[in-house]
Amino acid sequence: MKKVFALALALVMMFAVCVPAFAAATETEITKDSTDQSADVAVKTVIDPSDISYTVTIPADIEIAWGDTAAQDASYKVTTQLFAGDTLAVEVAANNAGAMAATDASVTDTLTFALANGGTETFGAAVTNATPTNAPSVSIASFDGVTVTEYVGTLTYTVTYTAA
Repeated sequence: MKKVFALALALVMMFAVCVPAFAAATETEITKDSTDQSADVAVKTVIDPSDISYTVTIPADIEIAWGDTAAQDASYKVTTQLFAGDTLAVEVAANNAGAMAATDASVTDTLTFALANGGTETFGAAVTNATPTNAPSVSIASFDGVTVTEYVGTLTYTVTYTAA
């Protein structure tokens, strides 16, 4: 019985080795005796997870001239090369409700900027130099009653990559 079992096991192993050998042809040969004188060859990309990339270009600073109450552009640009279904979200938010402190420690006055069109915008898998649909901007409503000096507040741009 052991011999029969060993023979059966040897046959199963032999057939198991043959399957991968016949699974995929790596080359096609055409000779003068071939009935088919043409061959189709698949041309395909090879994907590596490190192939994904994205760049979000955010302004270094946004300067507002003293007394200027017009909206100042706070836009960013997005370029992506992601897998199908992946997304990149960019959120723009005002820190401390837009409070701006004087850089001169002897000045206790503050200003406040307002952020328009903040929030989150999502971008797809393949975009080049895309800008937000509704460009974020900042503005100071009034400079009245504060000392003329440099004031600084901050925006936070948060970038979130989500795989499909």
